[in-house]
Amino acid sequence: MKQLKQHLQWGLCALSCALSAAVLVACGGGAAAGDTASQSPATAPPSAGITGVVNGTITGFGSVVINGVRYDDSLAKVAFSNQPDVQTAATLGDLHTGMQVQATLKDGALQNLLVNFALLGTIGAVDTTAGTLTVFGQTIKITTTGQLPTVFEGFSALSQLALGDLVKVSGTVASDGSITATRIERRLKDGTELFRISGAVQGLDTTAKTFGLTGNTTVTVDYSKAKVLPDGAVIENGKPVSVVSANAPAASGGKTVLVASAVEVRAKKLPDSGDTTVGGPISDFQSLASLRVGDVVVDASAATLKDGTVAGDIVNGAQALAHGTLSSGAMKADWIKVLKNDTAIKALLVGQITDYVSLANFTLRGTAVDGSAATFSKGSAADLGTGAWVTVTGQLTSSGVKATDIAVQPPPADKPQHLAGAITAVDATAKTFTVLGTTVQWSDTTKIAPDGKSLANLAAGVTVSVEGSYSAASGVFTATSVTVVNTTGVSKTIGFSGVAFNVTSTSLQIGSYTVQITPNTQLQPTGTKLADLVNGSRLSIRATVSGSAGNVTLTALAIELEKPEQDASGNDYVYLGGLIGDFNSAADFKVGSQKVDASGSTVKFIDGDASKLANGAKVEIKGSVKDGVLIAVQVHFMPG
Repeated sequence: MKQLKQHLQWGLCALSCALSAAVLVACGGGAAAGDTASQSPATAPPSAGITGVVNGTITGFGSVVINGVRYDDSLAKVAFSNQPDVQTAATLGDLHTGMQVQATLKDGALQNLLVNFALLGTIGAVDTTAGTLTVFGQTIKITTTGQLPTVFEGFSALSQLALGDLVKVSGTVASDGSITATRIERRLKDGTELFRISGAVQGLDTTAKTFGLTGNTTVTVDYSKAKVLPDGAVIENGKPVSVVSANAPAASGGKTVLVASAVEVRAKKLPDSGDTTVGGPISDFQSLASLRVGDVVVDASAATLKDGTVAGDIVNGAQALAHGTLSSGAMKADWIKVLKNDTAIKALLVGQITDYVSLANFTLRGTAVDGSAATFSKGSAADLGTGAWVTVTGQLTSSGVKATDIAVQPPPADKPQHLAGAITAVDATAKTFTVLGTTVQWSDTTKIAPDGKSLANLAAGVTVSVEGSYSAASGVFTATSVTVVNTTGVSKTIGFSGVAFNVTSTSLQIGSYTVQITPNTQLQPTGTKLADLVNGSRLSIRATVSGSAGNVTLTALAIELEKPEQDASGNDYVYLGGLIGDFNSAADFKVGSQKVDASGSTVKFIDGDASKLANGAKVEIKGSVKDGVLIAVQVHFMPG
């Protein structure tokens, strides 16, 4: 598989450090660097012209959160380091909790964000009791508690994984060679995968050009045909490396050998910078003057200890953040802090609901939320639905966020907006009704559709679609048009997509949603069979929602198997789903924070046309990324 090749301008870090920060933030961008998720987004940005580097774990979405700090993502360009010497362009929608990243900053805003990972391989053993996987002789440790549990995609429990399954792992390599995973994705085998293992070199034989990895007694690496990166790097015992191969390890000469196509030496991977932040577990602690945070050597002898940190907290295994000047791969820290359970920030999500099934099962920016035990500090459960703006606080889990508090928020002010949902209250005298927790004002000039409907006869439970804008000064949404969608008693239809797992002939799961398959379910494209739906498949689902709030059933009307496709340059198409916002034209709008251009003359529209593009429309877009913009080749309008 060809990939978009760009020389790395700001270095690679094949194994970014993992951080136990329980923070999730999803919003439309604009948060300042240095603004932790517990602080107001109004925190002052750094001085103009400062350029920095941040290295660590994604702990939020929208305004991207790295190491618990929010960064403006309005100018961010995203890429994946699937190979050590190339980048594959991606969207902001491709970012997920637990991913390991390296990013450059200018004036506090993200410029380039590179996603790295530690391992890609097939499972050789699963130990559900110990909470571990073995992949190519390397032990993967799962964290189910704490501030950042291991995030799962394509499965919800280790017991669902099988020998031979392909997994992609983000995390940190410990001194014993094991990987503490921050994220594990089950992938579909398609023959294009590039396998990867990581760890510290041991048993180096420069004559035979082979070595092993600490803690891995199974696999021997043959680097005789490998490209050693970065240029000028030298493989030495004790140095951490990431090894990439087009083929899985195989028996050779009485050994299990991985023939490397590239060996990436991780020393001195970060560029020199006077404004660098790193996060991860402390290791190799000798003194404050000599320790590691994640993969970076740190001298904290002159550093300020922040946020209640004392010298006794700085020990091996503690999760930490350090900031300072990086030179030749080593940091002189000006401050360091250890994240402790009693001072940890709670999970926080701020944004617009994209998929709503029930209070116990809805989605914000790809993060599953269970609000069944939450209290409402503003609004009520009746105000929730696809398109509602909310703030959610709670606890992070391996599958999403368990909400403890939900606050329903008004839509962004003074710009065209779209509201769609069930009416919860009507005041015919005042000419107002409430939908998604927002008071809507109509007048004699407000258009209504279909013909024959009267706004004065609207009632609670009726589903409407409203166009207009919200005023922060008056606190009301002034409607320019109202469309009556249906009345009470009509079943709801929703659409969503993702990676399938627990696939049987009668049901499957995508994320937190369980979907029933019936003989009436349409399989697409034409010729698709049930046997084609397997664990790891990417599917687009259209389903009805039935049942009560505590016992909701999703029944698939149609399931589309999204097969891997490539653009004219040989790059895999990317997919982006969500609600349209900041709509200016078909050539200029956003889905989440991602810029999109769907103005091309050959763009394929499904279940609508270009005239349907508008704020609030729910879409799934297929296309290619160019200069940080998703250039659409297909726009599929999805039911809400």
